[in-house]
Amino acid sequence: MLAGVCAGILSLGGVGATAIASTSSGHVKSAVPVAWSGAKTIEPSGGYPGAIACPTASFCAEVDLSGDVATKVAGSWSAPKNIDGAPLVSVSCATSSLCIAIDAGSAYVFNGSTWVKHLHLDSEPMTSISCAPSGTTCIAVDTAGRAVRYSAGAWSSPTPVAAVALDAVSCASNSVCTAVDAEGNAYTYLGAWTAPAKLTNSSLTSVSCPTIHNCFAGADSGVVFVETNGTWTNDPGVISEGILALSCSSTTSCAALGGEGQAATLSGSSWSGEAAVFPSDRGVSVSCVPGGASCSAITYAGNVRIHTSGWGLSTAVDSPPGRLTGVGCGSAKFFVAVDNNGDAFNWNGSGWSAPHPTGLASASGVSCSGAFCVAVSVSGDASIYRAGAWGHRSTADVYALTAVSCATATYCAAVDAQNRVLIYDGTSWAAPSTEGVQTSRIRGYTAVSCAPTKLCVAVETDGNELFFGPGVGSPSTPFLKQADVYYEPLTAVACANTSICVAFDEQGSTITYTASGVTRNWTVPVLFDTHRFTSAACTSVGYCLGMDDAGGYAAYYAHAWSKGTHAPLGANVAVSCAGRSTCVAVNATQGFASTSPL
Repeated sequence: MLAGVCAGILSLGGVGATAIASTSSGHVKSAVPVAWSGAKTIEPSGGYPGAIACPTASFCAEVDLSGDVATKVAGSWSAPKNIDGAPLVSVSCATSSLCIAIDAGSAYVFNGSTWVKHLHLDSEPMTSISCAPSGTTCIAVDTAGRAVRYSAGAWSSPTPVAAVALDAVSCASNSVCTAVDAEGNAYTYLGAWTAPAKLTNSSLTSVSCPTIHNCFAGADSGVVFVETNGTWTNDPGVISEGILALSCSSTTSCAALGGEGQAATLSGSSWSGEAAVFPSDRGVSVSCVPGGASCSAITYAGNVRIHTSGWGLSTAVDSPPGRLTGVGCGSAKFFVAVDNNGDAFNWNGSGWSAPHPTGLASASGVSCSGAFCVAVSVSGDASIYRAGAWGHRSTADVYALTAVSCATATYCAAVDAQNRVLIYDGTSWAAPSTEGVQTSRIRGYTAVSCAPTKLCVAVETDGNELFFGPGVGSPSTPFLKQADVYYEPLTAVACANTSICVAFDEQGSTITYTASGVTRNWTVPVLFDTHRFTSAACTSVGYCLGMDDAGGYAAYYAHAWSKGTHAPLGANVAVSCAGRSTCVAVNATQGFASTSPL
């Protein structure tokens, strides 16, 4: 490890736009070239399921709005695999070796081992697909009220069925299917499509046909309509908040999902409702094994629950993707990025690790000193990384911790949502403190940075900087300074040592703090950029880097600022540097590294 090479680490999110434009006053050198690596996606793929299909009790396929698929084989779910650059909205399986997933206009056919893309089936967005159980035929419907038929490997042209969008379709056999529309009509395919049967004035959201003589259709009014040999009746009030999804394994067994996480089941001739089956979540799709006794429901958060005699335990199969929130530097070959799922990713100088749980529900920031790191969360918890593993989670605050910075393994500072500072001494966190300054002058700390000398600086949304810690001076007295005289919110700060700190505001300005003896100097904010600065880092040699929400950056070294070309990451979230040769930056999902001399 390289002791003391990393300092002044900050993480703070931002939203991107374009380039660095204006100049700063004072000494401005030519652009400092930073050769950034190509993008490396850190966050695992996945998230926000669109549909699930289970042709047997041992096989299921699930698709999501990130264009991913996951399959269950013999009870075990695969990791989500990306097959499409567009959201996958529906999937249906005839067998475990014939599934079709659709996006807005294309289909992906699964043959038991691979997914093969079939391009441009429809010029209008498709909404639903159904494959006949154990058959060779599938039908997809679209927002223009048309149907596209797949049979033995070939697709038909779109066929007009309805005057409005078709919301769902279900095929009981290769030759018998039923579709429903947004105006309460049902249509039957018997080699050709019949005229509409008006069921309701509400929108029909789902349909399931367990046999060629029976169908069930769900409405957004919460009513289920039942078709027997061509005649429709209704079961009112199945789910009062409306039915989102419906699947039936037989004429006497169905499962329906509602908009508030409810589920209702049909057993025999009566429906039973179970409130809040998916608390703090909502079901998006359900699939019941044809002729079987089990139904699998998947939620928006990517959890599956199976119903047999009741709803079983939840299994996470396609959790929403995380969003990177911070990065910290321990050495030139040890960086750690964290995300809002509470996972951490290590960079070893050449590549990124798989996610490691920190023990936090959501990480808002991270900072490292050598092989020691601290991650903090919006729930007020902090987790320690030492001896190569995360653990030692503790509740440091009852309020959200917004940022953290570690000068050493025995001195870290964090700031919270109530304008307070917390100090970690290597063993425990001290109680939150205002550091003796008037909190009436503080409008919310956004970032904190501690140099190896234990000088710490926190910045806030009224343009103030709070200096605190044993490295402040003699006597060691915290003080608040109106550093941004225009009262612009300060969004990033980094300190190299007791003599050099840099801060940035959301209007693209830089502020430099220098100290010599008892003399402290702050520059007037200098407009350096046309975008909001989001993150900053300094190293103990006095090199500092600020990055904006468009990937632009400003570098400070040898008492002068220089403008740099853009990093390829777009909306920067966080940056951290080791010496002048290695910096790592992250956006919401990707990591970028520079290992070129600056």
